[in-house]
Amino acid sequence: MKLAYLALLAVLCSIHIANAQSRFRLNDASETFDIELDVGDCARNHFDVCGPLTVRFFRKRTGIHFQTIRLPRTSIWDAVPKANITRRYDEQSVINFGDFNFDGTDDVAICDGADGGYGAPSYRVYLYSRSKKRFVFSRSFTRMNYGGLGMFETDKKKKMHYVFTKSGCCWHQTQGFDVVRGRPRRVYEFTEDMMGNLDTVEITTSKLIRGKWRTWVKHVKQSEYYK
Repeated sequence: MKLAYLALLAVLCSIHIANAQSRFRLNDASETFDIELDVGDCARNHFDVCGPLTVRFFRKRTGIHFQTIRLPRTSIWDAVPKANITRRYDEQSVINFGDFNFDGTDDVAICDGADGGYGAPSYRVYLYSRSKKRFVFSRSFTRMNYGGLGMFETDKKKKMHYVFTKSGCCWHQTQGFDVVRGRPRRVYEFTEDMMGNLDTVEITTSKLIRGKWRTWVKHVKQSEYYK
């Protein structure tokens, strides 16, 4: 009986250790870098916060490890973490690569929990510095996305980023940012508002034109607008 109890205890301990720390290697997340993720204890339910998270970066082809970033928490949606998935109201990945400051080099956004709008994932953004040969935390890009519905979206052709927010069913906003001297600048805002009247959509468009904001407002019947 004692031996059976000890055997059961050993199994339970091994299960706890396996759940408490999981290591994953992602070699297809970036054309320039490979990554290794060490994910701390989490149940891996939708938007479930877990951690800590350790991200190790390797140079592709050489396999040389050059940087480690640690966060106290993150959010994981799948048993095996994915990269570069940004479905706004659905699944989003724990790590996203992209050229955020449009300098020709991959930057990275790492999920640091569920502090976005409506419990959506939030991200810390790191820009790759050619001079330092490592990723450097960007406060301005991280702030740009604060409160958004998950990861911002990027239009590579227009060199614009878009952050989406909402309030309930009846207020939605899109903010557009270009990049000036390596920092995001808000230049566009589009708001759909039915808070005052569910039959009418108030549409407000604002643009930064030659250093000054211009705003246009129009009202459209909901039945016509959402046809």
